[in-house]
Amino acid sequence: MTLIFQKDLGTLIPPSALVFPPHTGRPALVLRHLTQPSSLKDLIESLGVPHCEIGTVFSLISGLELPLDARTVASDVLAVAGADPRSLASPRFLCDGHLGKLALLLRVMGFDTAWDDSWSEPGMARRGINEKRTVLTRSRSLLKRASMDNAMLIRSGVADLQAAEVLRRFLLVSQVRLFGRCSKCNGRLREVAKADVAARIPPRTAKWLDTYYLCRECDHLFWEGTHVTALRQRVARILSQCAATDHSDEP
Repeated sequence: MTLIFQKDLGTLIPPSALVFPPHTGRPALVLRHLTQPSSLKDLIESLGVPHCEIGTVFSLISGLELPLDARTVASDVLAVAGADPRSLASPRFLCDGHLGKLALLLRVMGFDTAWDDSWSEPGMARRGINEKRTVLTRSRSLLKRASMDNAMLIRSGVADLQAAEVLRRFLLVSQVRLFGRCSKCNGRLREVAKADVAARIPPRTAKWLDTYYLCRECDHLFWEGTHVTALRQRVARILSQCAATDHSDEP
C-alpha cells in the first residue's frame, strides 16, 4: 500500500518508514507491505499519526473518501490529509501533566483550562469525556485511545509555540481575552473595589494602582503590576505569529 501524507503529518512519521521525507510544501510518501488486513485507523496510527490529527483519507484508486474504520487494501494508494482548523462552540481544554506552562498561558488568555501533573493517561481520557474538554497532549499513546476524538497532539516543546498551535487549530485568535481566568486555579476573575481589599494590597502598590481582581474560586488577589506589561507583549507576539502563519498558508 502507498500512503501520501499531506500538510505536516509527514513530520510525525519516523524517518525509517518514509520513502520520501516531507520537504517544504511537499507531501511525504510511505510504502507499507501489508501482511494482514487492518483498519485504516490502526495502520495510520502504527506510523505515528494519532487519529485526531487525521482530516480525510482519500483513495486515489477508487476516487472515494474512506472512513477510518475501513479495511486496508494492499493495492490502494491513499492521500491522507491533516485535520483542518475548526471552531469550538465552548472552548474548554484539558492539558496533560507536561503542559503546565501552556495551561497557564491559555488561562491568561481567558480560556477555561484544567491541568494537574498528577493525572494519569486513563484519568486524562476519562476527564476529557466526562467534562467535555478538548484534550491537549504530547503523548501519542494517549491519543491512540478510541475515545480521543476531541483532542490535539501538541508538536512544539516551547509554551509560546504550543499556544499558537492551539489558537490556530481551534480558530481562537479573536476570542483571546486577557486576564479573564485565574492563572493558579482556572477560576473566573472579577473586579473588586480597592477599598474592599485594601488590607491585602502591598503599600507601595496601593499608592499608584486602583484596579484589582479576585478569583471567584481560590480568592487570590490580582492586579496589573509591571510584570503584566511583559505578559501582554508576550501574548501579542503569539497572536502575531498566528497571523503570520495564516498569511504564509495562503495560495
